[in-house]
Amino acid sequence: MIRSIARHYGKQGIKAFLIAPGFTRTDMAEEILAEYGEDFALNDIALRELTVPEDIAPMVTLLCSGLADHATGTSIDMNAGSYVR
Repeated sequence: MIRSIARHYGKQGIKAFLIAPGFTRTDMAEEILAEYGEDFALNDIALRELTVPEDIAPMVTLLCSGLADHATGTSIDMNAGSYVR
């Protein structure tokens, strides 16, 4: 869908990006972490720490800045290496 939006509306100046976060330490995730433990979540990622919203914010800022307009239609995985294309 994101590619279709990018192709259809690009000439009108509309860019479309998809940020696909993986498991992110949020209030919603705390219940899972309490039940299974942080080590369980860390076993599924390539980095030493879980993603927090502040890790995703710089990508959102970049995409909103206009500096990455030619990346319109892309999907960006922000998942600490748990899923790599």
